[in-house]
Amino acid sequence: MHRTALLFGLICFILAAAGSYFGAIHAVDRFERATEEKLEKTMFLTGNEWSNIRANGLRLHLTGLAPNESARFELIKSLGKLVEASRLRDEITLLEEENLIPPKFSLEALRNDDRISLIGLIPKNSGRKNILSTVNNISSEIKITDMLEEVDYPIPENWKKSLNFGLESLSSLNRSKVSISGENVVISAITDSQDERSRFERMLLKNQPTGIKLTLNISAPRPVISPFTIRFSKEEDNIRLDNCSADTKNTEAKILKAAKLAGMLKPRNCKIGLGVPTPDWADAVRMSIEAVVELGNGSLTFTDSDISLIASPDTSQKIFDNVIGKLENDLPGLFSLSAILPEKKALDGETGEVFIPDFTATISPEGSVQLRGRLPSNISRDAVEAYAKSLFVGKTVYVQTRLDSNLPDGWPMRVLGGLEALGQLNYGVVIVEPDEIKISGVSGSKETAGKISRILSVRVGSKGIYKISAKYNEKFAPKPKIKSARLCESEINTIISNTKIRFEPGKVVLNDDNFTVIKLIADVLRTCPEAKFEIQGHTDSSGSEELNQNLSQSRAEAVLFELLNRRVLTSGISAKGYGSISPIADNKTEEGREINRRIEIKLVEETTKTNSN
Repeated sequence: MHRTALLFGLICFILAAAGSYFGAIHAVDRFERATEEKLEKTMFLTGNEWSNIRANGLRLHLTGLAPNESARFELIKSLGKLVEASRLRDEITLLEEENLIPPKFSLEALRNDDRISLIGLIPKNSGRKNILSTVNNISSEIKITDMLEEVDYPIPENWKKSLNFGLESLSSLNRSKVSISGENVVISAITDSQDERSRFERMLLKNQPTGIKLTLNISAPRPVISPFTIRFSKEEDNIRLDNCSADTKNTEAKILKAAKLAGMLKPRNCKIGLGVPTPDWADAVRMSIEAVVELGNGSLTFTDSDISLIASPDTSQKIFDNVIGKLENDLPGLFSLSAILPEKKALDGETGEVFIPDFTATISPEGSVQLRGRLPSNISRDAVEAYAKSLFVGKTVYVQTRLDSNLPDGWPMRVLGGLEALGQLNYGVVIVEPDEIKISGVSGSKETAGKISRILSVRVGSKGIYKISAKYNEKFAPKPKIKSARLCESEINTIISNTKIRFEPGKVVLNDDNFTVIKLIADVLRTCPEAKFEIQGHTDSSGSEELNQNLSQSRAEAVLFELLNRRVLTSGISAKGYGSISPIADNKTEEGREINRRIEIKLVEETTKTNSN
């Protein structure tokens, strides 16, 4: 009885082991078949019907007759996104050598200060190590992301010349993208000034190899100035340049040199931007400043190509005629000169005093506004009072004006222009007279004198005489409106959730659909310049982890580079790729993988806390 029980137990054990063995074999066969079907479907959909695949355990054997090397490479690359590349066994046969179509070699290098990403397909004999060494020699601080693929194929003609020239250009351009393909090199970059842009363009064109086509897209963003203005005045030793516009540093240097030769001890800088009416701007300004000096005293106003020169009433008619006649003949043809020699003021016969009707408006440091002087009618008085109350909101406005029907034509417009100019000051006074407008006071902006000059030029006309004395006091400087870092992060998350930043499969270049999203993000980042953010790149689980890590890093850097293109301060912004380690959806479905391929922008503090947990 005991032997029978023992024999029965042994038989059950053997049957169970056999069942497990055959069950395991069946499971492996089922897994191999599922993998084969998945890859066969991919090969069919990508037009690679010439290929076959056979699973043997974890190994996947690729066979077939490839039409060319490029087709073989693309097939292996696409399958490598679905399974681990180490599982693939390449047993593909190529057609005869003379029928091979050479692959399209290209290399794209993205540099953002101390980080360079290398992406592309290169000939195996190009010397991958030499490429990395050349880039590494740019600076010891350079961080390199290597996403280069190699193909064993003869090096095309001129490839090495293009490659060497393109990589060498990276050493000079801190924020750039260099695209190298065959005999073409395209260089896109951002510089800090027009002079720097010109210097780089001259250098690159000088070093351009023979037989290589070079395309340059180097930008140096400048603001648009409208109108282009100059405001220069000389009253004995009081020489001022209240407003100055220039299109280049060279133009600025010519204007400031003329002001210095006129006796101005500390010339201010000019505002440099787009919109200069003529290339002869600097010469016209120089000639006009020299004319004011010859007259002895006077004021000069440029509004684009219109010039107004007001001489001192004490200037003799003969000197005035000689100087203005010479200036009119010397000025470039586009400019229109209006020169005025005011009449000397007459004395009142009874009192012996000079009577000058005026309008005076003052704003005190405490914020009260007083309007005194003469206005031509009740309608103009009501209009001036209403305008003052709308202009000085929150301040008490006192009106103590008189009516005078004998005031010059255009008096209300001169008064309104004076009030608008006074609104640029924190406190001060404006005096409107028939021949001139005098304004003085204190402001929290260094640009106030220039703004006042432009206001009066538009309101009163370039032929008016203005005396402007606006002193800067840092105490009144407006405090910048800066959002909290968390509010910025919330707004950015809202933008990205509404419109996702997308990349084509396997690509790291932003498409046109993303630029609107990046612009919105850039607008938010400018409102919190001190905050530190991390641009995070994430992928799905397709392909090897090393490939996903490099892909996500390069995509994050592409977003950072585009923000830099939009003049966002990126010193506090970093880019990091996380590969596929942080999925937020199921990678087993196409919908889930689409969600996992994403860009996120997080506060560094938030990221640190999350990682520490």
